[in-house]
Amino acid sequence: MTTTNNKKYLFEKASISKAVLYLAIPTIISQLITIIYNWADTFFVGQLNSPSQLAAVTICHPAFMITTAIANLFGIGGASAIARALGNENYSRIKKITVYSTIMAIITSLVYSLIIFLISEPLLYFLGANSENIAYTKSYLLWVVILGSLPSVINPTLAHLIRATGKAQPASIGIILGGIINIILDPLFIFVFKLNVTGAAIATFISNILACIFFIVYLYITRKKSILSFNPLNLKIKEKVALDVISTGLSGFLLSLMAVCSNASITKLMSNDSDAAISAMSIAKKVDLCIIAFAQGLAQGILPLIAYNFSSGNHKRMNQVIRFSMILTTIFSGFCIILFLIFPKPIVSFFIKDEMTVNYAKDFLRILCLSMPLTSLIFIFNTIFQATKETTRALITIILRKGLIDIPLMILLNHLIPIYGIVMSQPIVDSFSAIIAIILYITFLKKYKTLQKSNQTSYA
Repeated sequence: MTTTNNKKYLFEKASISKAVLYLAIPTIISQLITIIYNWADTFFVGQLNSPSQLAAVTICHPAFMITTAIANLFGIGGASAIARALGNENYSRIKKITVYSTIMAIITSLVYSLIIFLISEPLLYFLGANSENIAYTKSYLLWVVILGSLPSVINPTLAHLIRATGKAQPASIGIILGGIINIILDPLFIFVFKLNVTGAAIATFISNILACIFFIVYLYITRKKSILSFNPLNLKIKEKVALDVISTGLSGFLLSLMAVCSNASITKLMSNDSDAAISAMSIAKKVDLCIIAFAQGLAQGILPLIAYNFSSGNHKRMNQVIRFSMILTTIFSGFCIILFLIFPKPIVSFFIKDEMTVNYAKDFLRILCLSMPLTSLIFIFNTIFQATKETTRALITIILRKGLIDIPLMILLNHLIPIYGIVMSQPIVDSFSAIIAIILYITFLKKYKTLQKSNQTSYA
């Protein structure tokens, strides 16, 4: 357990800034790289100046995001459970969590691929496909979801599990590797092989396969000194972990699932207007994802720190980690808002030159970015609740932000202010959800008041 003992310094003794940045910088970079390679599809397909092909990427995105939801369920759930077990030095439980999370991620992704294969065409029409883009959407869906679901789920799942042990760098390298390969392959398959939007899908599929191979090789090489185990025999231990993993990962799963429902609703409502509006929303949301990627990367990085110190009873250190993280994400999101408000047109024009699409996208970006500081805090609060097994609070935070309120509001505002009302609903709901999350966090602090009397010292 030498590796584990070395990591105890990071979790227990290292300065707050050092511990947070050590774990969070690789995850932030990997999240930003993931956004960049998502941009790659949009950028390179956008260079075809075909709104129908770019719309195909947007229409398929909700189906692809389900793979992220599955990875969150078993990856984030498993990572939180592993970090808490590590805080209690329960190494046999860590082995069982690892096996359960990995096997369930594999089975669930394969079942999902089969379901999408069986219902692909009616699903695409439901998501907003039409006669102009159905051929493009079917081809993109085949490679990215039907064939690509397994590696798309396994990559982030393994990254979460590895990161939970304090190994942030290799966890992030695998994700970054997939992104870089995708960026390299996109122009090759789209322009050189002249496969157009299908080429972008094939590039994504291959990059995810290669990233998956990286994780498998890394885990094989480090198997003798790692506290993780992928031996199915560990599932025979009497102690059960399924409920722990699923209940903890459920909010992360619903976060992605609700985002899928919300994005699908946006696409469906905008499909009544034009492919330009759909493409513009895709571009604006991808740019806006810079802020969300930073917040998610930071949240994923600090999850093991919060879970470990909560489990070991060091609530003072846990709260210092939380405060430092909130300051970081607020500063970053504030900087991005200024940038997006001043230079929206040059930013969105980077992806496509179609005049109608650009005009929509610059307006959409200005609207979407307004609530980003509050939205960023939602991810921090949700991670706190996940790490401390506050499942109900985590679920409330997610359900309020996506699906429950925003879809009805989109429909209402679209009726009052066509197209733009859909976009305006996003910052309104995010601001409301952030306020609720803050209230839930305050009640969380009161719940543990007796354990936190020594936590009044601010981060120096």
